[in-house]
Amino acid sequence: MSYRFLIALLTGLLAGPWAWAQPDLTAPTVKRIMQSVVGVQARSDAQASTARTLGQQRYGSGVVIAPDLVLTIGYLLLEAETVDLIDHQGRTIPGQVRAVDNASGLGLIRALIPLRLEAVSLGDSDALPTPGKLWTLGQRESELTALELVSRQPFAAGWEYLLESPLMTLPAVNNWSGAGLFDQKGQLVGIGSLLVQDVFGDQLPLPGNLYVPVNLLKDHLSELVRTGKRPGPAPSWLGISSQALPGGGLGVLRVSPNSPAALSGILVGDTLLALQGQALVNLADFYRRLSALGPAGSTLTLSVRRQGQIRQIELVTADRNQSLKRPSGI
Repeated sequence: MSYRFLIALLTGLLAGPWAWAQPDLTAPTVKRIMQSVVGVQARSDAQASTARTLGQQRYGSGVVIAPDLVLTIGYLLLEAETVDLIDHQGRTIPGQVRAVDNASGLGLIRALIPLRLEAVSLGDSDALPTPGKLWTLGQRESELTALELVSRQPFAAGWEYLLESPLMTLPAVNNWSGAGLFDQKGQLVGIGSLLVQDVFGDQLPLPGNLYVPVNLLKDHLSELVRTGKRPGPAPSWLGISSQALPGGGLGVLRVSPNSPAALSGILVGDTLLALQGQALVNLADFYRRLSALGPAGSTLTLSVRRQGQIRQIELVTADRNQSLKRPSGI
């Protein structure tokens, strides 16, 4: 990304409404998008392990991609006991969780009564130009918001989650949790996940939004709908939330109860220094190497510093889903 583009983009932001702020989609395309975005209301058990971090009640958006199927962001659905969909006319439609895909972060909801809404097709999120114009729509919004796709830099989150090429957009919007991101043809290319503070990475600390590309789901969509999970073995999971430290290594912020990390004795406040004897550089490096060691059930060794002492801890990775209560419907 060139600094010339960054300067031009910032100039446009400071000048007020962007030159392309009004969507130039055709009226039928806008109408189809407007009715395809639904509200999502999910509720988990108060004792669910995710209730502490995500809350018991979760609210967001989703997009109709088949006659009875809605695509949304997966964290809304973790351990959900009930799920309701609210369409653009205010109609409440009961649903059930069909799948939560930890690899992509996306989730699927099946409507239990007919939606009677036109589905939107999935676009090609890999072919989007950067920079390029896109549109977003979340629940209860009366019009589309024009966005600029500004980067595709890797995103690594502290909770063992890595996206190699997410869709990073400007300007920042507040209604992002499960919101749809659409291309020039009105096709769905992404699902809203997060508000981030650095859409350009180290080049420029500027807040924007992260959308999960729909291409991450395409190859496995039919299997997710049929069985509720991707084919093949589950990826390795440790149960550690961490962050990179200025002096090197990764600081442990949280350890999930009964996870491989907890059972091996890793504690909050520990510093992860190395995996299989090789120093840990950052979160993305950690997750890539963890994945390369094999699926759930693989054995590995972490070098851990605690109160000035370094110890070697061996553990066996697990399937993240086994630590969670299965949502109703899967």
